[in-house]
Amino acid sequence: MNENMHELSEVTPAVPCGLVSGNPQTVSSLASLRQMEIEASLARLHALHRLRAQQRQEQQRKLRRRLLGFWPIAIGIVLACFAPDLQNLVSSFQPWGMRLMFPFVVISGRHEIQFGDTITRMLPQVMLYIQFPFEGLLAKMALKSRVTFSGVAGQLFFFHFLGATELWLVSGTLG
Repeated sequence: MNENMHELSEVTPAVPCGLVSGNPQTVSSLASLRQMEIEASLARLHALHRLRAQQRQEQQRKLRRRLLGFWPIAIGIVLACFAPDLQNLVSSFQPWGMRLMFPFVVISGRHEIQFGDTITRMLPQVMLYIQFPFEGLLAKMALKSRVTFSGVAGQLFFFHFLGATELWLVSGTLG
């Protein structure tokens, strides 16, 4: 009898007994198992979608934070648009108005800087427009990630102080 069972197991494939007999209980349990697998796959897909959405939001937040760190340069560009008007305003307080507000314009116009006639004439006008954005860039670089209003104001005061001190030293009023 053992030989007959062994032969029978070799002939018939390994199929659950309930399927061979067509047991409806087994078929419904397989269908429910399949439904649970589909639901688990959908849950994993939804979780993956939520994770990717959170990652996208985090990247956008980081980009916005990084772009907001460039506000000193943006304000410098806006001030550069009004630089000629500011120059007219402070020119009535000669010579110290220009030396304090636009020290780099005055330095670039000094006769000690010898670049040639054309560049010497153009450089103060160019510096008038690029001074504020350049100062904003320098302040941003000096402060790295801690760009605050007080920090930028301190850096700008320091730059203007250095420029005014240089002008005071080269102007000959010290002697």
